[in-house]
Amino acid sequence: MASLVSDTLERFIRERLPSVEQIEIVLLLRREMARAWSAPEVSSNLGTPPESTAMRLFLLASNGVVTFDGTGGVPKYRYVTTDPAVDAMIEEMARAYAQDREGLLEIVGAQPRDPLRSFADAFKLKK
Repeated sequence: MASLVSDTLERFIRERLPSVEQIEIVLLLRREMARAWSAPEVSSNLGTPPESTAMRLFLLASNGVVTFDGTGGVPKYRYVTTDPAVDAMIEEMARAYAQDREGLLEIVGAQPRDPLRSFADAFKLKK
């Protein structure tokens, strides 16, 4: 089966979404664009560790993939992009994820180890 992932999307994923968790966060927020999500809500919905989810949301906001709203006391995130090129990449990624999830996620697996995960692992206490 031919890959559903264009070279442009593969490059976008490698540069801006280096983990499966980030891809799934973006797709969740995109599915419910009208809703603003807190990190614990995203974590609960995806079954991911809260600390990791919070850091990845922060990174996605820093990269301009999602927006951050700190008003109201609890930080919230929403998929709202002002860059049509980013929106087109996310749209293509959503289609590829729906049709060939494993193929899309192989791109992430083929990358060098996720730097955020490596950094977090450095602080784990070993028995």
